Amino acid sequence: MIFNLESLAERIYQLSILQQNEVLTQLKKLQLNSLQARSLTYISQYPGTMQRDVAIYLGKKQATVTNILKGLQERQFIYREIPKDNERQKNIFLTREGKQIVSQVNQIFEQLDEKVRSGLTKEEQKQLKENLLKVENHFKEQ
Repeated sequence: MIFNLESLAERIYQLSILQQNEVLTQLKKLQLNSLQARSLTYISQYPGTMQRDVAIYLGKKQATVTNILKGLQERQFIYREIPKDNERQKNIFLTREGKQIVSQVNQIFEQLDEKVRSGLTKEEQKQLKENLLKVENHFKEQ
């Protein structure tokens, strides 16, 4: 059986592809991929976080995150500090350059959100958000 190309699931999938392409095109201009951008925004929200927490957030293995963070450190977007009370732990922080790039990443997502909202009235935005939350919660319940 051929999947219905007009189904809601297909519409959501196609919208997701469009959004991803839009974001990836913009991130490429900053020489970032989506995992690097998400890592930086997470670190900006949780300064001093540990690698394990970044891995959990990204849903990736420690080895993958090690490589992501290593690249960000080489580009001088992040630095690691070892706390005096636990020398095995390394806390991760943004550098000044890292904070600047996060600001640019945030602008990309603000522009994307504006693009999504621009074709909808306030009431339609509210209804869409409520409906998407219902679908999301249904997935989480299963």
